[in-house]
Amino acid sequence: MEEAVLDKKYTDFIEDLIKQVSSVVPDDINELQKNYLITNMRKSTILLATSMQETDEFAQLDFDSQSFYIQVMAEWSFHKEIDLFRSGIPAKYWKVVMQKIWYVIWEVMYACVKNEAPQTVVLSLIERFVNRTYNDAIDELKEEKVIDEATEILAKEQSNIEKMAQEIRLESKIINNIKTIILRTIGAILIAAAVSIMIIKFKMIGLVIILTILLVYQFIPAKRN
Repeated sequence: MEEAVLDKKYTDFIEDLIKQVSSVVPDDINELQKNYLITNMRKSTILLATSMQETDEFAQLDFDSQSFYIQVMAEWSFHKEIDLFRSGIPAKYWKVVMQKIWYVIWEVMYACVKNEAPQTVVLSLIERFVNRTYNDAIDELKEEKVIDEATEILAKEQSNIEKMAQEIRLESKIINNIKTIILRTIGAILIAAAVSIMIIKFKMIGLVIILTILLVYQFIPAKRN
């Protein structure tokens, strides 16, 4: 039986995803782990894209819709591999856990496509089932005495997707605060300059200084804990 040949548009899309991922791999992930992650991400997305061509429900979708599912697979492969790297679970069991996750992603995707579920529902269901499958796999490793209780707790605490979301929120908050300070500073300078010009015209230098201080205080509030 001949192996299905994957259309170049899929491989190009997958390689573009991998390129994007390569630039956001956390600093605590070493080069060996990074290569392992990328290899598995490529394998899982290529397998998904190939399966799509062979499954009527997926084959009827346009490329953009198919790309959505491929990207979802890539992103969850990325996040859960990193969770495993940080989990304390022995490396030889990573693939076992990931295979369970890839399988449940496919099952959820297939059910969603078959029932024409909107993308928001797809994302919600996949997140729920991926996390459940990940935790169930950890429970199995604990029951089989592959890991101890401390490793079980550490593994279940991992959530790279949440960690990245928190970093993005923090970065956005910092940027917004900086923008606010800059705008207030510019406003204070402009108003102070305008007031100064008007008052200097009447030779009231002392008042200029006082008003400028008051304006700066008004527009740049003191730092609060």
